[in-house]
Order: sequence, then C-alpha cells, then structure tokens
Amino acid sequence: MKKTFAAIFCLISVTSAFAESGQFEVLSGGSVSVVSNDFGSSNFSITNVRYTNRVISSNLSFFGVGTINTSQCLGTLSSENSKTTGGGTCLGTDTDGDKWRLNYTRTDSTGQTVFGVAELIGLTGKFANAKGAATMNKKDWY
Repeated sequence: MKKTFAAIFCLISVTSAFAESGQFEVLSGGSVSVVSNDFGSSNFSITNVRYTNRVISSNLSFFGVGTINTSQCLGTLSSENSKTTGGGTCLGTDTDGDKWRLNYTRTDSTGQTVFGVAELIGLTGKFANAKGAATMNKKDWY
C-alpha cells in the first residue's frame, strides 16, 4: 500500500563545527511519501521526505538566519505494539550548492512523541568540517 501526504516540520537541531559550535532552528515544509507493509499488529514502512528549510534562529556562521536549503531523507520505520523505531539519512544542499548529511535514529516513539538522536556531518564547501549531534524529543518534531 502506498500513501503520499504533505507534512510541515519544525526541527530544532544542535550542531558543532571545527572551531565553532552553536545551535540553529529551522522551519521546514515539504512532502512525505510512505510505502507500508502491514503485518497485523506490526508495520514496516519506507519513507522518502523532501522539504525546504528556512533558518529562523542561529548562532552559526554556516547556517545564517534567513538561509534557505533543501533536504531529501530516506528512511525506515517499524511499528509494533504501538511503538515506532527507525532511522535514515538526509542529504541537505544550500543555495550555494554546499552539502551536508544528517543521520538519524528514532527510538521509543509513540503517537505524537519522537525520541532519538541525529548526527550532522558536513560534506562540501562551508560545511566541509562541520560535525555535531542532537537529541530529538517531542518538541523537535511536532
């Protein structure tokens, strides 16, 4: 079964970089495509998320306020007994073409709560030496 729907996300991330550390907050909107296999009391899904981000708060030079970038995330979700776990990877690109990767793992998620960890890894340009981690909790996703 394939389901496609639009989603709006508000994501608060914390990152640190070579000789710089800080926080940034983005407002995101885009689409989510989910392909699910239902196994009765459990469900396994493959997700493809495409969205545009606008930085609304930041104290990092490489994520300036007003900066716009795009991301695509591929991941999996497994639900069993009302508990959801999963993970995936996102590729982000800013308007200059500079790229970063975000790896995430969702653990112990139920209903409207999401818990897990995310790791940002800079790939090119201004993000080349950026590295950092964030803890996700309910307010980060809903």
